[in-house]
Parts: sequence; C-alpha cells; structure tokens
Amino acid sequence: MNRRPFWQQCLLYLWVSPITLICLPIAWWAKATGGGYAMHGTVLEVWGGKVGQQLERGIPLLGAVNAVTLGHLVAGVTLDHLDASRVHERTHVEQFERWGFFFPLVYLLRGLYAHWCGGHFYWDNPYEIEARQRAAQARQHSLTNQRE
Repeated sequence: MNRRPFWQQCLLYLWVSPITLICLPIAWWAKATGGGYAMHGTVLEVWGGKVGQQLERGIPLLGAVNAVTLGHLVAGVTLDHLDASRVHERTHVEQFERWGFFFPLVYLLRGLYAHWCGGHFYWDNPYEIEARQRAAQARQHSLTNQRE
C-alpha cells in the first residue's frame, strides 16, 4: 500500500470520520469483554470478546462474517481472522476513503441492485467483488514470491 502525505491522510480521516467515530465504542466493547484492539497502519483493528461472538453469529444483511470494515475501524472475530482478511478489508477502507461517509449508503444500494437483478446482496456486490479480487491477487503474488 502506498504511503500518502500526512495532510492527505488527515483529509481522508476527516472524510470518513463520522462513520469511524460512531463505531469507536466497538473497540471498548471488545476490550471490556475479553477481546482487544490495536492500530495496524492507519486502521484500528478490533477483535474478539462479544464483538467477535456477534460477528460469528451474524450481522444484518451479511450474516456471519470473519471481519467487517467500518470506516478506519476493522472488527474481526479473532486476530487470525483479521490477518487472513487484511487485504480484503483494506480494500473496503480504501472504498470508504473514496466515498467517505456516503459509502454505507452506496454499498447498500449496490447490494440491493444486485439482489434486484437476481444476484446476491453480498456476493454480487461490486465492492465485495473488488475486495475478493484484490485478496486473490495478493495471495497469488505471495505464492509467486515464495516459489522464487
């Protein structure tokens, strides 16, 4: 991932901040119930506790998930889940940075459109397709580098 100038990263934080700030209590909830949180690059990663349990049980529209991106906060079932889904979830962070606090609405509308066209809200959502493609490319790149 390319490093941005400090001023540009600050603008991106501001553009996405309404979502991130609303979701910050998730980090405290995870920590208070046996999970944890830490900064990983420019993203606050949250894992475990009641947050992880809820992600395993399922969330509206998506069902059970390994991780979910909420602005510059990524919540995962466990640290291992966060590690395994990092490229996928960072793609969603970039999508948040592109659309700002409008991204949840845009994501919802694209998912509903996919469903209306006979597809699946999640699997046929173009934002999920992009994230899966990037994750697959990263895995392929990693395998190629291991062989060399």
